[in-house]
Formats: sequence, structure tokens, C-alpha cells
Amino acid sequence: MIHYSKGAFSHEGVVLDPAAPAFRYGAGFFETICYNGKNLCHLGLHLDRLLHALRAFDVDHKTIDFDAVIHQVLNRNGLDGQFARVNIFYPIEEPEAHPVILAAPFEPQPYKAYRLCLCNDRHVSTLNAQKTTSYMFFHLALKEARARGFDDAALLDFDNNLLESTTGAIILEKNGDFFEMDTPYRLPSTALKLAGTVHEILPKLINLEDLAIYRHAYILNSLIGMRPVVAIGETAFVPDEEACRKVTELVLGDEL
Repeated sequence: MIHYSKGAFSHEGVVLDPAAPAFRYGAGFFETICYNGKNLCHLGLHLDRLLHALRAFDVDHKTIDFDAVIHQVLNRNGLDGQFARVNIFYPIEEPEAHPVILAAPFEPQPYKAYRLCLCNDRHVSTLNAQKTTSYMFFHLALKEARARGFDDAALLDFDNNLLESTTGAIILEKNGDFFEMDTPYRLPSTALKLAGTVHEILPKLINLEDLAIYRHAYILNSLIGMRPVVAIGETAFVPDEEACRKVTELVLGDEL
């Protein structure tokens, strides 16, 4: 895989200072962007979230022409015209953080319905509202879920309120009303933001005990759009493709 780092394109590894926060603690921020074979989907929204995080935590950083560099990375990896996952990483180093750009093939599964197990561990922090590279909890929760035959894991706070999955936002629906999780401990999802232009989505604190009163559930992220969830733990939901269609077209389509 050819990546971009500090002004150069290379297939060699990224060099990190072992004394820097990025190496010692996994400190940094990142974004995942869909390339649909023609366009970088909603690159502006992802850059807004990424650069806001860097500024909010007073991280001195270098910016580049992201659109041009990403297209160069796609081209050098032979991904022009193909569906691909693009990542922008900002490992935190001194005196400033520099972006690292990667691109890899990604095979969409447009008809997939998701099954989520419940994660038994808890990781409740306002830092969950940022897309940080300190991702061990999410990585292990997803790994365990897949080892158990599930697609993802639903994450809960200490009061068993639903937060999100390890890879995306969760929406629940009943009687025609859509609800997102009302909590400061989840990521402000770009896919969820786009879904809000298609459906009216209300914030609500939703406890695990109350899941059974909802008819439909959905998972959203920038690579899959919006897809039905057929189970969260032992609670089953009726798959609803129709509510997903326009949102997915928007998330995986061109820039607004």
C-alpha cells in the first residue's frame, strides 16, 4: 500500500518518534472517507470534524491540499474508479502533527443486515465524541463480536443506556418516529448528520431495557450508509430497507 506522509509517497512504513505521544500512547485523530469510484464522499464534513478536533485540543498541525493528495494516493494504489476506503491520520508529534493518507479497496455489501451483540465492557468518556487513534477498546470489542459470529457490538454506558456500535451510529424507530442516542459519549456521526436531512431524527436517552418497544433499528457510517439492524443482543427488529435507501444514496453519493 502506497501512502502519503510529510510530503512524500511511499510503500515503506511510517516513521514515528518513539518519544512522541503518537508512539507512546496512540495519541492522534483520524477520519474515514468513502471514495465511490468517482468522488470523495462529503470530504468537507470529515475535514471539518477532523480539524475541529485538532484545534479543540490545541494540536499544532500541518494542512495540505487533501483532495489533490488523496486522489494521488488513490491513483498510485490503482484505485481510480473503484470503491475504496480512505483514511486521514494525524499522529500527534512535536513540534506539529502531519497528516498520513492511506487508501485501500473496500467491498460494499448493499443488501447486508447487521446483527449486534452487547459489549460487556464499558468505555465512557467525552473523548468518545472525537475520532481518536487511541482505539483499543473499540478494536477489541469489534474483534470479539466478530469472533462470536456477529457483525458488530453495541456499546453501553454504566447505566445500560445505548451509545453506538464500534463502527457506527445507531438509530431506532417506532410508530414512524426516528431516534438517535442522546449522549455526549458517542461520536457525532457524519452519516447520521446526513440522515437528518432525509428523516427527522429526535435525540433520546434509550436504555437497554426499552429496546423491545422499537420496531426498527439501523446502523450508519460513511462506508455503508444506513443499513438495517435485525438484532441488538437478544432484541430482534424488523428489517426496514425503505428508510435506508435515500440516506445510503446520499452518504455514498456526491458532495452536498
